[in-house]
Amino acid sequence: MRFFLYYFIFRIFLGSPLLALFIIFFLYLIIDRQFIGLFPDFLKPFKRSSRIKALKELVKLNPANVDGYKELGQLYLEGKKYTQAVEYFEKCLEKMAEYADIHFYLGKGLYLMGQKEEGCKEITKALSISPKIAYGEPYIYLLEYQLDNNPIPEKVNEFLKKIWQFGTPEILYKCGSILLKYDSIKGRELLQEAVSNYKAMPGNFRKLHRRWAFLARLKLFSR
Repeated sequence: MRFFLYYFIFRIFLGSPLLALFIIFFLYLIIDRQFIGLFPDFLKPFKRSSRIKALKELVKLNPANVDGYKELGQLYLEGKKYTQAVEYFEKCLEKMAEYADIHFYLGKGLYLMGQKEEGCKEITKALSISPKIAYGEPYIYLLEYQLDNNPIPEKVNEFLKKIWQFGTPEILYKCGSILLKYDSIKGRELLQEAVSNYKAMPGNFRKLHRRWAFLARLKLFSR
């Protein structure tokens, strides 16, 4: 009802239905970014591109800047440019071979670019260095790979146990979405847990996880 009221008011003042809709949508995006967190940050790709450009200049001036290579890898990984991400994480390994996060990011990049076996090896190495690395996300890739390649029940249960242990609404949603293809009952359980996990959170944490709880509800409703 409020939407139609605001639309009616803006349409009267602006004299254009399309402009009224645009203004309402723009205002909602501002409110969402500040208080709700349902939509992604539409400015993020531009910020990422600007940061990548600046970092490339830094590593060009100082080729020994390993932290710069790491951040570049993370930004490319975030932007789904996996080949470039892997290239920078491999450079990091020369001086950060004992860092669990480097092995995890490298493994994630390899996995998502299609080199799943090599990716899982790096992810497993990351977990051997730090079992709590990325709070459950590594087990999503290990679980999916296991399910796709003659799954061993003990391994599947081990990975699921870790996901339940560390899982945030995001991790539970992503894992549940994958598991639906193989076991709809367990997949739905994870999606329901994503929603329950979100509901149990303190109010100040909910904005960070609201999007994943919403997506979990949608997926549960659609099946």
